[in-house]
Amino acid sequence: MKQHVRTLVLFLAMLCPAWIAWAGPADLVQSVPGGQINWTRRVVQAKGIGSALPEVSNTPAGWEMAAMNAKRHAYVNLLETVKHLRLSDRWQVGDVVAGNDKVLAKIEQLLKSASIEDIVYSSDGAVEVTRSMPIAGSLAQLILPEYIVQLEMKNLGHSSPDMEETDFTGLVVDARGVDAAPSMCFAIFDEGGREVYGSAYVSREFVVQRGMCGYAANMSAVQENERVGDNPLVVKALNAKPPGGTNIVISNTDASRLHSAVENLFFLRECRVIVVRRPFENEKAGPS
Repeated sequence: MKQHVRTLVLFLAMLCPAWIAWAGPADLVQSVPGGQINWTRRVVQAKGIGSALPEVSNTPAGWEMAAMNAKRHAYVNLLETVKHLRLSDRWQVGDVVAGNDKVLAKIEQLLKSASIEDIVYSSDGAVEVTRSMPIAGSLAQLILPEYIVQLEMKNLGHSSPDMEETDFTGLVVDARGVDAAPSMCFAIFDEGGREVYGSAYVSREFVVQRGMCGYAANMSAVQENERVGDNPLVVKALNAKPPGGTNIVISNTDASRLHSAVENLFFLRECRVIVVRRPFENEKAGPS
């Protein structure tokens, strides 16, 4: 009877993988070699499959051996997933650790504590394990570039007579019409190439915990979102810079609105920004 249950569970898991349940309809999920990155929930996830020696298959010792091998395989895939995590327009984590054994060793050690989200047993003696690790916190602290530094509130300056008083609570960039890649770090430019949001505007403490921005797969997901509040400034992305890159260009008019009040610089410092990007081609789009 237990074998039938295990087989049924595995069959259902094949129809609806764990990372689909792990992702909501508005989540921006990217498949990469090794596993998947949920940019909305800021989590990486990977699966591993293990088996035992034929002579102990489908025995208590066999299940234990298969589970151990599956956990190890999931760990290897999770590390591969993290290496494909994009840090900026030019760099992935893999590019950084390729020349830095100390950082790689720290990442490897951290991933050993990745949580086990699911274990599925099959009738042929194989075991499938799903492991996940949040990007925020310890992992982000390890992989974020050093140029993301603490930014004191006093460095943002003071209001001047030509600055408007606004009640914007955050920034939403509608990038559904452009091919902008999600990334840990990125910048927003006006049409003249002037940076209006980027590493100079954020404080590392917030980037570590929140990321420079949140990502969503449709606009309805940002309505009254806690990250950007109930009255965000909504702007339209004109294009990605470079095409297919991580940076975003907005109009000069929207850039002026964003920088029209010192209060807006405060919510930028706290990374109260969401980028709405269309789902990846291999993902089902949620409601708009």
